[in-house]
Amino acid sequence: MLNKSEIKRILVITLSNLGDIILTTPAVEALSKEFPEASLDVMVSPVGEDIFKFHRRVSECIIYDKKATPLQKLRLFLTLRRKKYNLVVDLRNTILTLLLGAKYNTGPFKRGLKNRMHKKDVHLSWLEAIGICVSGASFHIPVENADKKYVDGLTSLLGGVPFVAVSPGAKSHVKRWPIKNFAKLSDMIRNDLGIEVILVGNEFDRIVIERILFYMKTKPLNFIEKTNVRQLACLIKKAKLLITNDSAPMHVASAVDTPVLAFFGPTDEKKYGPATKAKSKVLRKNIKCAPCEIPQCINTANKYECLKTISVNEAFVAVKELLG
Repeated sequence: MLNKSEIKRILVITLSNLGDIILTTPAVEALSKEFPEASLDVMVSPVGEDIFKFHRRVSECIIYDKKATPLQKLRLFLTLRRKKYNLVVDLRNTILTLLLGAKYNTGPFKRGLKNRMHKKDVHLSWLEAIGICVSGASFHIPVENADKKYVDGLTSLLGGVPFVAVSPGAKSHVKRWPIKNFAKLSDMIRNDLGIEVILVGNEFDRIVIERILFYMKTKPLNFIEKTNVRQLACLIKKAKLLITNDSAPMHVASAVDTPVLAFFGPTDEKKYGPATKAKSKVLRKNIKCAPCEIPQCINTANKYECLKTISVNEAFVAVKELLG
């Protein structure tokens, strides 16, 4: 167990993908609360910079780019060594934890956490294991007033009409509910419920969203590439509901306490599902090979069966339930 009085400088090493990074923010919040006087640095990939550079308690947001040259990585390592951290929390689970020479660390060889615990809770359990209180630790995406004003400007086009946000992308194509289904569901929400639809996504979702727009009969607002993660948090907070695949926006919704309808196929919702369980719903099919948790579909008889067999009508019923 660590001697908390010795902790003056802390380094948190987070993950690479945006959704995974958001799942580490409760650990940062727990450390902030436990060591309010300590200097707290966070090392994160470029996609997570917007989360931590405006954080009220993060002293320095250190960017780690896996595409950097070996020399650049060596310089970064030497810089970190010179900072003489007392505590290193490595959520990547690498040998770097030991190489930095901190007296206290979470250790690079964690065992016994291969169950179906939610990933947010896995990260917190590593802190608990070294004696850090994690009670009440929650998601946190810092938002500036400028972000709120920007999103207010975007949504002013709706004239106060309620809306749902639809995020049809996902980093892996095997996690995406069919494009035509998203189009049909969005049309039903607009025509049958009188609620506007806003499509959200980043540059990697452009083709998906353009195809959905092609198939839709109604015209949603298309906010692709119009928000960073802080602005997306503001937008989703204003939404009545987020409809999404297993993706980063789903975790953003958890951070701002917005209800979620999520489609799950190859991934396990017990590990990665929306944290707002009481007000959210996961749709998945109980088939033999799901969740497989592998990057390529192995169901040769019926490719992507786990997602293709979730019907639009099922999704529409779930939307109406979540909207009350």
